[in-house]
Amino acid sequence: MPLESIDHASLLAHVTADVPLDALERELRERGYTLALDAAPGAISLGAWIESGAKGSPSWWQDPVDQLVAGFDATLTDGRSFKVNPVPRRAVGPDLFALVFGAEGTIAKLDRVWLRIHKVGVARPSTAPFTPPPAVLGTSESDAEAKLWRELQRVSLNNP
Repeated sequence: MPLESIDHASLLAHVTADVPLDALERELRERGYTLALDAAPGAISLGAWIESGAKGSPSWWQDPVDQLVAGFDATLTDGRSFKVNPVPRRAVGPDLFALVFGAEGTIAKLDRVWLRIHKVGVARPSTAPFTPPPAVLGTSESDAEAKLWRELQRVSLNNP
C-alpha cells in the first residue's frame, strides 16, 4: 500500500517517494481522492516525477494559494537529511522545496512527501484567466542559473 496516511481535513497524503505514481493515483481514486493530474500518470516513482518537475500536475497559476507538496523529507547528496513539516507554504520561511522540485536530484532526493490531494468530482477553485509572461513559462536556464546550481552543488558537497 503506497499511502502511509491521509489527513482528510487538510487533504494531504503522506507517501514514500519511491511509490510508482500510477499506483498512488489508483489507490487515491479507490479512496475517493486524486492528484488531479492533466495526463495519466506513468510508472515513474513519485520522487522522480517531482524531481523532474511534476509534469501534468495542476498549474501553479490556476490557484495561487494551493501547493503540490506541503511538506517532505529529503536527503542531500552528501547524505545529510532534512525535513520540512507540512504547513502552508507561506508559513515556513525559505522555500527549501526548490532544492528538489525540478532539480533532477542534483541537490537532494525526496524520501517522503506530504502531497496535496483533491476529492474526486469536486470542482477546484480557479482564478480569472491569466497568461504568465513568456519568460516565466520558459524552461531553459540562463548561464547565471546554471552557475548558481553548480555553486549550490559545490557548497552542499563541501560543507557536511
